[in-house]
Amino acid sequence: MCTNPHEHTAKLEKHKKDYAFTGEELKFRGKEASWKIFHNKNVIGLTRDRSDVYTKKLDIIGKGRQLDLEAQKQYYVADSTVKAAEGGTSTTAGRNDYLKLLANTRRIENKIDNVLGEDSATAMLGIDRKFQNKVAMNRQKLGLPGTYGPAVFEQQQSTWQKFQPVLSAASTVASLATGIPTGGFGSGDKLTNILGGTIG
Repeated sequence: MCTNPHEHTAKLEKHKKDYAFTGEELKFRGKEASWKIFHNKNVIGLTRDRSDVYTKKLDIIGKGRQLDLEAQKQYYVADSTVKAAEGGTSTTAGRNDYLKLLANTRRIENKIDNVLGEDSATAMLGIDRKFQNKVAMNRQKLGLPGTYGPAVFEQQQSTWQKFQPVLSAASTVASLATGIPTGGFGSGDKLTNILGGTIG
């Protein structure tokens, strides 16, 4: 019995698949390195955006407190307030200025509440969505790693295929053997025919 003729073909096919898979794997490793770089940039951008929002909140709150403090100063140094503090029979002295102070304080506090509440939540939501979109786009660029695919199998020979070369060789030998005379070389005519002519 001879060796399987499909063995060499299977080895070549496996070599091609190994080479292609290695190439795809190296290509994916390069994409993965780029993905990590951009992911780190996105994380840095996220922290910076959140820090900017936090800094802006503190700035608005600080300015609001400063405006409130100045409004109170203006109220306490106003003429109506000074006159009311000096005493007298009037029960409405400085009332309008005081109501104005309360209105300004309420407006400032409302602004601060909005900054700490709804405005801050909206800003943070926008930042998170921006980050998630960038992460999704970066992941889409990365793609999926290469797959090896189905394994390469060597095609096996049937019993008939294994013995066919031997049978073919035996048949060839048998056909050659039929051309040799079976009666021996005792006959002169047969001998002459074999040697291709007359001797002497």
